[in-house]
Amino acid sequence: MAIFLLRISFRNQPSGSDFLLTGRVYPPSTVIKAGDWLVFGQLKVAVKQVETTSYEGVMLTISQDAVETLRRGGVALNKLYGTEIPVESAAQAAT
Repeated sequence: MAIFLLRISFRNQPSGSDFLLTGRVYPPSTVIKAGDWLVFGQLKVAVKQVETTSYEGVMLTISQDAVETLRRGGVALNKLYGTEIPVESAAQAAT
């Protein structure tokens, strides 16, 4: 299973509802796709969009609904700096 090391999270735009999670993926050869899952214990949230840049690493977009689900489950994204978050492939979950 791949790991996403969270560096920063922030609202996509001041008026937008999606959140961006920026960090690195390990092993580096891992490819994360839209539809994959970030796993927070018993909670899983879907990745809406993925962008990879050489400077920032990987930027994952999750929905406001996903953020609210995490908040209700006791997970505050702004307190997860440096946290390793398991990533489950959508293809892997389907099998």
